[in-house]
Order: sequence, then structure tokens, then C-alpha cells
Amino acid sequence: MSAQPNEDDLEASRAPFLEHLEELRWRLWRALLGVIAAAVICFLFHDELFFFLTAPLFAALEANQLDQALKFRTIPGAFLFHFKTALLGGIFFGIPVVLYQFWQFVAPGLYRHERSKALPFVVMSTLCFIGGGAFAYYMVLPEAFNFLIGYTITDGPHQLVPDITIEDYLGFTSKLLLAFGLVFLMPVAVSFFAWLGLLTHRTLIRFWRWAIVGAFILGAMLTPPDYITQTMLAVPLVALYGISIGLAWFITRGREAALDDDDDDDDTDGGSTEIAVADPPSGEPPAKA
Repeated sequence: MSAQPNEDDLEASRAPFLEHLEELRWRLWRALLGVIAAAVICFLFHDELFFFLTAPLFAALEANQLDQALKFRTIPGAFLFHFKTALLGGIFFGIPVVLYQFWQFVAPGLYRHERSKALPFVVMSTLCFIGGGAFAYYMVLPEAFNFLIGYTITDGPHQLVPDITIEDYLGFTSKLLLAFGLVFLMPVAVSFFAWLGLLTHRTLIRFWRWAIVGAFILGAMLTPPDYITQTMLAVPLVALYGISIGLAWFITRGREAALDDDDDDDDTDGGSTEIAVADPPSGEPPAKA
């Protein structure tokens, strides 16, 4: 019959859990402060951020010979637009702080040589996240706006012209930018789990069919209801899945080779060697050391 745990054992197991929760709370606060600090700086340049963020839309409106204007429904609408765009900029410019705090939270559970990978992890994750947002801004948004606004009708007695508000535009744009930024983190995430030995290229290859289906489902969930933006998210997602398989194969091969070398060294060092000693005077067979 197993012994029941006493109060000291329960308290000892409870203390590390509470310490982890406290550590997580402080890491989240520091990550949030990093985003807020970046957002404050972005708000100081809210006019420049407005022209930058709305450039793809205004280019599409100009190409379709429409008025280049955004409208707001409420009195504080313009201020809220600048506030939200600054917050969006704070997420992109503050992402290094967020990723660094995440690494610092998981670092105590890693080996000493694994903790030294903090800088490459943060740099590569930042580049992938910003690269995903840049891909959405320069490649996806112009095509999506040209396709969707191209259905306007300006000739004839009955016209169909857009009346775009800043609330609609910001929701549309920020959703795409963040979705592509998160999707482009896939190779880094897969490399991280493969490096820890929690994921291999064999698992990714086994589920490649489901991955393709999931890419298009995710594209439909994260993008507006048109096949252009859905496809432009799903196709890079499938390509990133293929890149992730290659990275996982490279990391897993190196990890397994290192484990094989360690096993060979253990077998060599731990092998028993029999050494015959001199025959005892009584004629007994020699002992083995």
C-alpha cells in the first residue's frame, strides 16, 4: 500500500509551481511594457504611420479613379485610428522584447549550452515576424485591394463606389499583417522543437497532407472572405511547412549523430577487460580482474 503524501511534500511541490507563475507574471509585464514603449514612440510619428499604412489602399483607389479618402463614423474616430495604428506598430517593433522574455522564461529548463542560443532565436524570430508583415504589406495588400475594389461601378446612372471607414480598413489590414507575421514564425518554432528533440522531420512528413488542408482552412479563417487573400496566405504557409521539414531534418540528423557518437564513446569506455594475474602457489586457476 503506497504511503500518502504529507503536508511537507505537498507544500514542496506547490512552491515551485507558484514560483513559475510569479516568474511568468513578471515576464508578461515586461513584454507588455516593451510593446507599450514601442507604441508610444510610434504614436509620436502617427502622421507618417498613417501615410505608410494606407499607401496600398490609396494606390488602389487611384488606379480605379476613385476618391482617395478614408472616413470615420464617430467623433474620436481619428484619434482612435492613430492610437490603434501606434499599438500595431508597437507590436511589430516590440516583438524582440516579447520573444526575449519568452526565452528567459523557458531558459531555466534548458541545459547551459542551450541557453546560449537566446540571441539567434530572438533575431531569427524577429526577422521572420517582420518579414511576414512585410510580405503582407508589399505583396498581399496591393493585390487584395486591386481585386476587391475592382468591382466598383462608376459608369452609368447607377454607381457602386466604396465608402471606406478607418475602422473597417484598420481591422482588415491589421488582421492580415499579424496573421502573416505569425505564420512566418513557423520555421523558427519547428526548429526550436526539433532542437529540443520534441519534433522530427518524420512527423512533419507523415502529416503533410493534413498540413495542406489545414493551410487553406487557416487561410480562410485569418483572411477576408475572398479567394485571393486566402490563397496568398495558404500558399506561403505550405511553402513554409516544406522549409520547416528541411530544417527539422538538418537539426534531427545532427542531433542523432551526436547521440550515436556519445553511445559509441560509452561503449568504448565501459568495456570490460580481463587481466590475468600470476598463478597462485596452490595451483588454483588464475583470478580475473
